[in-house]
Amino acid sequence: MLPAILARKSVFPQFFTDRPVEATTIGKLIEAANLAPSHRKTEPWRFRCYLGQGKAQLMREMLDVYGREKVDAPAIEKKFGTKVEQAGAVLLIFLHRDPNESVPEWEEIAAVGAAVENLWLSLDAYGLGGYWSSPGFVCGDYGAWPGAADNERCLGIFYIGYPDAPDLPRPRGDWQDKVTWVQ
Repeated sequence: MLPAILARKSVFPQFFTDRPVEATTIGKLIEAANLAPSHRKTEPWRFRCYLGQGKAQLMREMLDVYGREKVDAPAIEKKFGTKVEQAGAVLLIFLHRDPNESVPEWEEIAAVGAAVENLWLSLDAYGLGGYWSSPGFVCGDYGAWPGAADNERCLGIFYIGYPDAPDLPRPRGDWQDKVTWVQ
């Protein structure tokens, strides 16, 4: 089995060091994401990368999305601000729907998932860890986000950082229980 697949795991922000992640490294990860398959070559993945001081902008955007009038801003900042601050980089993952709708939407969502998996499989090569989160307020109302085009929807947040994490078990059920053979 490919080593990158075996090495892929979720590393949560509380296990990141304070070492920043360079923009050139993020560029390489997104280059890997860009190699994902997509039907009719719609390439529906888009990313917004927040580094350094840009992470403060992300927190403002999160509060706008959540709805400042409906939220205890300090509670949201505590819950999500801590994760954002612990991460060396934060990516927002977007579906950029083909304006011609030449393929079913689910295929484009699957393509975005494949792009994120490519990125995730590439983390270990750079000594990085990551975690894909899809909190309801980010992906609720089908991912409306400030500044996003009408055909774009946020599908989650991907936290990236240099890990200092214990080796946690990754239990998986037997693959044979997930296959029906027709011969």
